[in-house]
Amino acid sequence: MFGPQSSQKSLTWETFCDRRRIDLIKLAERVEESFLRRDTDHAAFCGCIDWHSSVHGAYALLTAARLTGQTPWAEIVDAALSNECLEAELTSLRHGKLDHEMPYGFAWFLKLAKEREQVWGKSDLRPLATEIASRLEQWMYSLSGEAILHHVQRREYGNLSWALLNMWEWSQWRKDFVLCEKLREFTRLRIVTLDEALPLSSDHITNEFFAASLQRTRTILTILPKEESLLWFELFCPNSFFSMEPIRTALTPHSAGLNFSRAWTFWTLFQSTQNLAFRDMYVHHIVTHINLPECWLDDYHKHAHWVPQFGIYAIALSTEQDHAYEFKALQGTAENEISQSEGS
Repeated sequence: MFGPQSSQKSLTWETFCDRRRIDLIKLAERVEESFLRRDTDHAAFCGCIDWHSSVHGAYALLTAARLTGQTPWAEIVDAALSNECLEAELTSLRHGKLDHEMPYGFAWFLKLAKEREQVWGKSDLRPLATEIASRLEQWMYSLSGEAILHHVQRREYGNLSWALLNMWEWSQWRKDFVLCEKLREFTRLRIVTLDEALPLSSDHITNEFFAASLQRTRTILTILPKEESLLWFELFCPNSFFSMEPIRTALTPHSAGLNFSRAWTFWTLFQSTQNLAFRDMYVHHIVTHINLPECWLDDYHKHAHWVPQFGIYAIALSTEQDHAYEFKALQGTAENEISQSEGS
C-alpha cells in the first residue's frame, strides 16, 4: 500500500474535471432518494437510516445543488428544515436524545450549517449549530491525554480529528477568533505531538471509513499556518511522498467510504504541497470508487444511505475552486486576524 511514487495515472486531471459534474449528479440522485425516506422519528433528519447520515445527506444535496445548478435539491432540504422541525430537533438535542452523535454527527452538522449559511444565506440552523459547537468544545477540552490519543486513533464515529477540523471551519466562518486560537493551540500541543503513535503506515487498516493518520494530517495542515504545517509535514513524512492504492473491495460496510475519505486528505495534501502525485491519488481514489456502484449505489442499508455523501464532499473540494468559492479568502482573513492577535 505504501511505496515509491507510481507513474500510473487512472485518469488525466482534465478528463476528471470534465466528468465531475456528471458524477456529482449521479451521487446526488442517490442521496435524494435516501434523504426523502422516513427511516426514523427525527423531525427534520429522518431519512438515510440514521440522524448523522441524514445530516450529511442535507449537506450533500445543498453542495450538489450549488455546484451543478440543480436547485431542486436545495428546495428538498428547505422543505425538510421547517421552523417546526428545527425546533423539534433542538428540543431533542437539549433532552439528550442526540448525545450519541458526539462527535461524528455533531461535526457533520457544523459542516451543514456552514454550507447553508455561507452559500445559501440561511441562518436557521444557527441555534442548533451554536449549541452543538459548544458541546463539541466542552467534550474536546475534557479529554485526558490518553483519551485524546484514543480518539485520534479511532477510524469511525469517535475520530477526534474530524471533529476538530469542523470545529475550526465553523469557528472561522463565525469569526470566533478566540476559539480559533484555542483550537490552534490544541492542535499544536495535543495533536501534533502524536506523530509516533500515528505514522502514515498505520493506515493500512481498511475495515473502517476513516484513515486515522490521514485525518490527523489533514487537520494539522488545515489548522496550523502554512509554513508551520509544511515544516511539520516534512519532518513527519521526510520523503514528502507516499503512495496509497484505493481499495477495490469493501470487506465491511464501513470500508466502502474509505476511498472517498482518503481523497479528502489527498486534496488537502495537494493544496498544501503542490505535489501533483497527491492530486493523482485524489483522482484515482474518487474515480475507482465511482466505478464500484456496488459500494455506493446498490445496497441501501450497507452503503447507499451514506457513501454518496462522502463522494460529493470529495468531488466538491476540487470543484469549488472553479466556482469562486469564498472559503480560502475567508480562511486567509481569519489567519490574518489571529496573527494580529498573537502579535498584540
